[in-house]
Amino acid sequence: MRQEDAAVIIVGGGHAGVEAALASARLGLSTLLVTGDPKRVCTLPCNPSIGGSAKGQIVREIDALGGEMARIIDRCSVHSRFLNESKGPAVRALRALADKPSYARLALEALRGQANLSVVAGLVERLIASAGEIRGVVCAGGSAYFSRHVVLATGTFLGGKTFCGDDVRAEGRFGERPAIGLAASLRDLGFETRRLKTGTPPRIDRETVDVAAMQPQAPSAFPLPFSYRSEPAFAGPQLPCYLTQTNDRTHTFVRANLHRSPLYGLDLIRGIGPRYCPSIEDKVVKFAHNPTHTIFIEPEGWDEQTWYVGGFSTSLPAEIQIEMLHSLPGLERCRMLRAGYAVEYDMVPPTELDDTLQTRRLHGLYHCGQINGTSGYEEAAAQGIVAGINAARSARGEEPFRLERSQAYIGVLIDDLVNKGVDEPYRMLTSRAEHRILLRHDNADLRLTPLGREAGLVSDETWREFSKRRRQLKDAIRLMKSTRTGVSGRSAAEPLQPEQRQRGRGSPADRFSAEIGERAAIEARLESYIQREQMAVARAQQEQGAEIPEHFDYGSIRALSAEAKEKLARIRPRTLGAASRVPGVSPADVAVVSVFMRRATSAGA
Repeated sequence: MRQEDAAVIIVGGGHAGVEAALASARLGLSTLLVTGDPKRVCTLPCNPSIGGSAKGQIVREIDALGGEMARIIDRCSVHSRFLNESKGPAVRALRALADKPSYARLALEALRGQANLSVVAGLVERLIASAGEIRGVVCAGGSAYFSRHVVLATGTFLGGKTFCGDDVRAEGRFGERPAIGLAASLRDLGFETRRLKTGTPPRIDRETVDVAAMQPQAPSAFPLPFSYRSEPAFAGPQLPCYLTQTNDRTHTFVRANLHRSPLYGLDLIRGIGPRYCPSIEDKVVKFAHNPTHTIFIEPEGWDEQTWYVGGFSTSLPAEIQIEMLHSLPGLERCRMLRAGYAVEYDMVPPTELDDTLQTRRLHGLYHCGQINGTSGYEEAAAQGIVAGINAARSARGEEPFRLERSQAYIGVLIDDLVNKGVDEPYRMLTSRAEHRILLRHDNADLRLTPLGREAGLVSDETWREFSKRRRQLKDAIRLMKSTRTGVSGRSAAEPLQPEQRQRGRGSPADRFSAEIGERAAIEARLESYIQREQMAVARAQQEQGAEIPEHFDYGSIRALSAEAKEKLARIRPRTLGAASRVPGVSPADVAVVSVFMRRATSAGA
């Protein structure tokens, strides 16, 4: 076998691939990123936003671990604001729109400026494997790169196909070739593949929009950075967004042309689409009782001519899309610059993975992002940083990096994927996190920066700043408690007012920064809730944290149902808690496994 070209190879230059590559290289491993067009990394091919409900928390967590996504969006944000503020700090989340050209440029600059990292152009078409281990990749044209640790972050390129009416093309996204051979290579190695579907809406000319006919949506009046390492300053002019509504005319156009839809009448799409981001065709058909649907008109950059039509994803023919757009208030005379389209692609069931995101079938091969059945830039980036850390740690012979459900939304995400699997594109929701009062936007650094430091991704300077911030927060909380201001008696759902957040006024913690004052107020208000949740986590860890031996023989347990035997043997959950979350495994099954584990331990003793 030829000498390795890199300790770790990353395949794909989307958000998952970029975070994986940076993590591996920052841990000191020689890393090679192979992507179709290095100039098109992180192009935000669908919506121009980062963050949102639950997703914003993930971005903060990536940053707390030492990732890059938050810092990139902070340097090119054109519109940011908090969502869900009326619901309290446990679920409020930051969302920001990016200047799309700048976002891609900054991502590429981060890659090119990173030591230990090389980026090459190539479309990976085949995996090289031997004796149950990955050995490298082969690109179209025959170029081969060798490594014992490979991370696949293929996005929608794995067997990708786009649809706009009856116009069907082999594309991973608009104008870019798919990886057809790689999907076949995975199947040849024994991996199951399934088809999923996503889509994007049309883009319109901002100069042809009547904003006076729509409801404006203003950005925050003061800076809201994602990253703990960013200065609280605007990256540039903050731009408004606008809301409009579909109507009976819109819905009539859709219904009258369903026979020309690749999703309905043409029956060309086999992949399952995202439940929480349906196409306008799905909205009209499946939610026919709704007379209107809200449409979001959002800029794609400071100098970009295109505006994004959020909530209007479609694969109907281009000429129908134009008519549909013209039915919307404010868009009666708009010019469509690019039609929307659907994308169908291959994924590998994530139950093929363990909780380090390494495949069980092939040692050294890791999957992250849409290949695991997820949707969203944030979910992809979160998997990318975990896969990159674990590939690097494995290459160095170190223990794997894991996150629990009680530690991070990222932990919830990975646990859901590897133990429950997916039957549609997975999107993170606050409701998926049973400990969400502990997994807040504000405290991601307290939860994860020590873990990022231990993993080797948090620099000395970042650690000093974090330690200082942590000391100040403790002092502010102590001061609040000592002066008994009654802050802790406020409703946990009562939001801080924007002026309090900006100026840090209204509490004894005024002597501290606005950020520290706000965080101390949140901790004080939620103190009793946090304590109860921490006790619940401790109980659950005691009850469910018992680790199941790696080669535990489920087949020998007659009391287990046939379904439980099959799924537990295939998925191999690491703990009793993980076993309890496997679909088809009942609490009684878990109790039986627990009994047999204790017997095996006693016999061994």
